[in-house]
Amino acid sequence: MNPTRHWLRLGAAVLAVASLAIAGCDDNPTEVIPGLTFAGMSACEECHATVVSQVEATGHPYKLVKVEDGTAPDLNGWDTPVPPSGYTWSDISYVIGGYNWKARFVDSNGYIITGSAVQYNIETDGWVGYHDTEAPGTKQYDCGTCHTTGWVDYAVGGKRQDDLPGMAGAFSEPGVRCEQCHGRGSRHVKTQSADDIRVDTHSSLCGECHTRDANHLIAASGGFIKHHEQYDEMLSGGHRGLDCVTCHDPHASSVDGASMGGIRVTCASCHADQSTTLNHMTIDCEYCHMPEASKSAVAENMYNGDIETHIFKINTAAVGKDAMWYDGGAKAYGFVTLDFACYGCHKDPNGIGGSGSAKTLSELSTRAMGIHTAPR
Repeated sequence: MNPTRHWLRLGAAVLAVASLAIAGCDDNPTEVIPGLTFAGMSACEECHATVVSQVEATGHPYKLVKVEDGTAPDLNGWDTPVPPSGYTWSDISYVIGGYNWKARFVDSNGYIITGSAVQYNIETDGWVGYHDTEAPGTKQYDCGTCHTTGWVDYAVGGKRQDDLPGMAGAFSEPGVRCEQCHGRGSRHVKTQSADDIRVDTHSSLCGECHTRDANHLIAASGGFIKHHEQYDEMLSGGHRGLDCVTCHDPHASSVDGASMGGIRVTCASCHADQSTTLNHMTIDCEYCHMPEASKSAVAENMYNGDIETHIFKINTAAVGKDAMWYDGGAKAYGFVTLDFACYGCHKDPNGIGGSGSAKTLSELSTRAMGIHTAPR
């Protein structure tokens, strides 16, 4: 498991936010309240330039990026992939993502481009299919709830972004920007009062996007947890009483490691006794308790996806990851199995996994039972 990737995924897990509405401020960023409008991220930057710069490094403002004048968009220093084969930038209206995991593309009519080699995976620098059974020009862009600021569905608002027929709604700004979490900021911009902006530190705000199930069950597919459902994982695991901002700075990133300030506390801050007696003294807690059991774009192998889970709890029985799934593999229990937890470093008997020694599940189970006892 790549240690840098842990912090990269962990920091991207939460752009949370800020703000309990006070009288006169909106609780819902998309709810229209007389006198309140979206001011835009540039207005926030006039007073909060440092914070805006931090937020940009998280990648959230780049969940959707507009392509203008047929020119490749700026992804804040990340290399922008070329459009899929057969397309030029003049054929593209927006890029979806492109920051850390993968990029998809929206055509000039507002439809997400589908086909056999239309999704660019950043880690492998390669192209894969996306909805390849659907004809190009038919899949509407309906991802705005979690990829834009102030998204309003066409069925509710009666508008399509840029008047493009493929857009299933309209937004104030592309990407997840300040006001998606803080609410409309026009009054705050005028008064500069903290009483005139929303500050909500509860995890449910992050959970508006970091979820995939209406009942907050953990969705799974293809032998991995689906991507970006950390809120569901937290509710099913042993840290359900914590808020995301307990561990994460809501504005900062961990893309290049914890040095960017995205992680406020370490596991040892609360679990000092376990960390000091850990049998694997050279291994950080997250390598076992937050294995890459989730997949966004690509999997390194059957035990290593590309996003760390936020379940934390480990089932120490000698069972493989099939024991994690139920509902025909579509849901995951609130624990990870030892193959996910250990084969990031060790190998399985077939040689699959990390670069460490080969271990059977029985051997792993025996060792795991005493992993937090005094080192030996």
